[in-house]
Amino acid sequence: MTQITISPGRKIAIGFSLAILVLAGIGLVSYRSTVQFAESAENVARTLKTISVLRDTLADIVSAESEARGYVITGSERYLSLYRSTISLVEEDLKNLRALVRSPQGRKYLTDLERLARERLGRLKITVETRRLEGFEAALGVTGPGKEVMDELRQVAAKIENLQQQFLAEREHYANTLARRTGLAVILGGLFAVLLAATSTAFLYVDIAHRERLEKEVLDISEREQRRIGQDLHDGVCQQLTGISLFSRSLQHKLTGRLAEEEKEAAQITRLINDSIEQVRQVTRGLHPVIDEPAGLMMALRELADIVRKTGRLSCDFDCARPVPIANQVAATNLYRIAQEAVQNALRHSGAKAVKLALEPDDNSNNITLTVSDDGCGIPELRPRKGLGLEIMDYRARTIGGRIEVRRGDPCGTVVACVLPRSSLD
Repeated sequence: MTQITISPGRKIAIGFSLAILVLAGIGLVSYRSTVQFAESAENVARTLKTISVLRDTLADIVSAESEARGYVITGSERYLSLYRSTISLVEEDLKNLRALVRSPQGRKYLTDLERLARERLGRLKITVETRRLEGFEAALGVTGPGKEVMDELRQVAAKIENLQQQFLAEREHYANTLARRTGLAVILGGLFAVLLAATSTAFLYVDIAHRERLEKEVLDISEREQRRIGQDLHDGVCQQLTGISLFSRSLQHKLTGRLAEEEKEAAQITRLINDSIEQVRQVTRGLHPVIDEPAGLMMALRELADIVRKTGRLSCDFDCARPVPIANQVAATNLYRIAQEAVQNALRHSGAKAVKLALEPDDNSNNITLTVSDDGCGIPELRPRKGLGLEIMDYRARTIGGRIEVRRGDPCGTVVACVLPRSSLD
C-alpha cells in the first residue's frame, strides 16, 4: 500500500486555509445573526407600537364619549369641536392598527374591535345630532348601552394586547436562543481558528528552523568542500608542478652552453610552470583562506590587508591589539568572507583612500567584533534597499549567530561591523 506523505509546506497551507475558512464561516454566521436580530428588532418595535396605538384607540374613544357627553349637557360648540377632532383621531388609530396587526388571530380580533368601535361611535353620533337638532331631553332618549359596548371593546383590546405580549415573549426567547447560538459558534469557531493558526505557525516555525539548519549545513559543506579542493590542489597539483619545474630547471642547466635555442625554450617552460604554480597557490588561498588553527583568522585578515595594499593602490591595515583566537573553523571562515566582501564593497563603491580591518574582543559584553571601515563617500542616508553584498554578509552573520551593523563613519566613510557572541563559537 502506497503511503501518502504531506509536505510541511502543504500542511502549513492547509492549516491557514482551514483557519481562513473557519473565520469566513464565523463571519457568515455573524452576518446572518445580525440580519435575524435586525428583523426581530423590527418586529418587536412594530409590536410595541401596536400596543401603544391600541391603548391610544381606547383612550380616544373614551375621550370622544366625554366630549359628546359635555356637548349633550352644555350644548357648547367647544365640546362639539373637540368631539369631532377626537373622532378623527379614532379613525386614524384604527387605520394604523390595520397596518400594524399581521397575524390572522390578531386581525380577527381587530375586526371585532373595529365593529364595536364604530358601533359606539355611531351611537355617539346619533346622540350628538339629536342634541343639536331636538334638544337635551330628546338626546337623553336616544342614549344607548354605552357601558356594555365599552366593556366589550376593552375585552377585545385586551385580547389583542395579550397576543402582542405573547409575541414579545416569543421574540425575547428567540433572541436569547439566537444570541447563545451565535456566541457559541463564534467562541468555538474562534478557538478552532486560533488552534489551526497556532498549529500552522508552529509548523511554519519548525519548517523555517529546518530550512535554516539545511542552509547552514549546505554552507558548511560548501566551505569544507572548498577547503578540501584547496588542500588537494596544494598537495597534488602544486607538488606535481613543482616537480616538473625542478626537472625543467635541471634540463635548462644541462643545455647551458650547448644548445642555445633549446636552453631558451627550457627557461620559458620553467617560467610558465612557476607562473602556474603561483596561480594555483592563489586559487588555493581563495578556496581555503583560513588555516585550521585558532590564530588562522588573524593571519588570514593580515594577509588580506597585505593583498589589498599591494594590488588596490590604497592604504589597508589590520589592527588586532589583543589576540583573538577562534577555534571554530566555520565561524572563522564566515568572518573572513564578511571582511572580504566589505573590503570589496569599499574598493568598488566608496572611492576610499584607506581601509582598516580590526578584530577585537569585548570583555564586558563577551562579544567579538570584526570591523571594516573606510574613509570614502559613505553610505547614503536613504537607501532604497540592501545590496546583494550586504544581504550575503547579513546571511553569513546570522548563520554563525552574529549580526551585521552598517553605519556612517565619523567624520566620513562607512563602517561595517559584525558582532559575534563568544557563545556562538562553541
